[in-house]
Amino acid sequence: MIRILFILGILTMARTATAVEPKALLAARQSYESLPHPSEKQRVAYVTKLVRLRETFTRRDEEELDAIDSEVVKHPMPVSAVTPSLAKRVVGRWQSPRRPYFYHADGAWLSNEDIPGETGGTWHIDGNQFFQNYRGEANVSGETIILLTDTDFIFGSEQLHPYYLRRGDAFPWN
Repeated sequence: MIRILFILGILTMARTATAVEPKALLAARQSYESLPHPSEKQRVAYVTKLVRLRETFTRRDEEELDAIDSEVVKHPMPVSAVTPSLAKRVVGRWQSPRRPYFYHADGAWLSNEDIPGETGGTWHIDGNQFFQNYRGEANVSGETIILLTDTDFIFGSEQLHPYYLRRGDAFPWN
């Protein structure tokens, strides 16, 4: 009886280990890794594909979300891709899963409502690092920009889950 329980336990662990990464993630990774020297355009397309894949899962799918997050942070925006106009792309309204963020061209940001006095502070980009400080706080360390397009803004690190923002007033979450 103990052997049967042990075998069932091993089979359950093996099934769980293989179920963590969605098949679509494995297929996308294989396709991207088969490229001999991926260009910046191909990196952006791959990370965007991962973001859209992530949006198909719900909060109940924590293991799948974690697997996608782990893959996303492996592909940060290279410093060589940073241009002076990159900061202009941040300006505007972005929606997180929890609340909106408003980034202004003068380096100020606000959340919840774009009303002075609400939660906010300053922001700036240095290289491929995004800095967002709360009003009255000392400067914080930057987070690596992973993706910054007209629709998606993702930043984070391997130590922290990436932070996902979508331009506009709706965040696509099932």
